[in-house]
Amino acid sequence: MTITTGKLTKSSTNTSADNANGNSEGNDGVNSTVNAEVNPSVNRRVNHRIHFADGNKGGVGKSVLCRTLYQWFLDQQQPVIGVEADVNSPDFKGIYADVMVAQFSEDETLGARANAIVNAVVDAQKSAVVNLPATVYEAFRLWLRDYDILTLATDNHIELVKWFVVTGEFDSLKSLEISLSSFDRRIPHVVVKNLKYGDWTFFEESDDLQALIRETQTPVIELPKLPVRVASTVLQQRLTYADSLRHRGKGFGVVEQAAVKSYLRSAYAAFESTGYLPSL
Repeated sequence: MTITTGKLTKSSTNTSADNANGNSEGNDGVNSTVNAEVNPSVNRRVNHRIHFADGNKGGVGKSVLCRTLYQWFLDQQQPVIGVEADVNSPDFKGIYADVMVAQFSEDETLGARANAIVNAVVDAQKSAVVNLPATVYEAFRLWLRDYDILTLATDNHIELVKWFVVTGEFDSLKSLEISLSSFDRRIPHVVVKNLKYGDWTFFEESDDLQALIRETQTPVIELPKLPVRVASTVLQQRLTYADSLRHRGKGFGVVEQAAVKSYLRSAYAAFESTGYLPSL
C-alpha cells in the first residue's frame, strides 16, 4: 500500500525536529548541530530510534497513534519491530499479530521484561514502535535508571523518542508537562494532539506548558480523526490499516476505505514533519 503525503506547515511554537535531528535515522546516521544544552542527544549519530507511544492515561489514543505509526513503517518498507507493552489492553498486538510483547513494571523482576525492547533493536539493527500502557511513568523511569538505558542507547547510536498523545484536558496536559520536565533533556518528545477531542482552549492557554514546549523545541502535531463508525469497524474486526483499505462488509465500502486512506495521508504527513522518521 502506498500513501502519498505532503508536509505539514508548523506553527511558530513547533520548531522542526528536522533541524534538531538532521533527520538522522538510518544506517549511516547524521550528526546534528542544535544547541546540546537543549537536548544533549542531538550532537550524536543516530542509527535507529525507539518510538514510544505514550500518554500516561487510558483512552487518550495511544494505541491508535502506535498502530498508525507502525503502519507508516510497513507502508514505507522501513525495517521495524513492533512492541506491545500494554499487557492489560493489547490492542496493538490484537491487530498486528506479529509484534512482540514486553512489560514495564515497578516490580524489578517484571520490569526487566522491558529489556527485550532494546535487546531486539540492537540485535536486529532496526527501529521499534512501542505501545506503552497507562500510568507507566514511574515504571519507565525506574527502567531507565536501573539499566542505564540512555547510556546504552547512546553507545549503540539509538535514540528514544516519546510520542505523547494528549486530549486537551487538564490531567492529560499535566502528564505531558511532567514527562517533558523529567525526560526531554534526554528523551525528545513529540506532542500529538488527538483530534478525536475537540476543545484545545486549555492547551493553547497553558502558558507554562507552551513555554516548556518552546524551550525544549518539541514538535506539536495533530492526529486526525477517523469517523466513529470507521474507527469502530477497524477495531471490532481487528483490521490493520492496510487490511481496512481492502475490507468490504456491512456499512463498510469504498467511502469508508477512502476515509481510512485520507486519515493515513494526513497522519503520515504529520509524522514526517517531525524529522524523527527515516528519510524516504
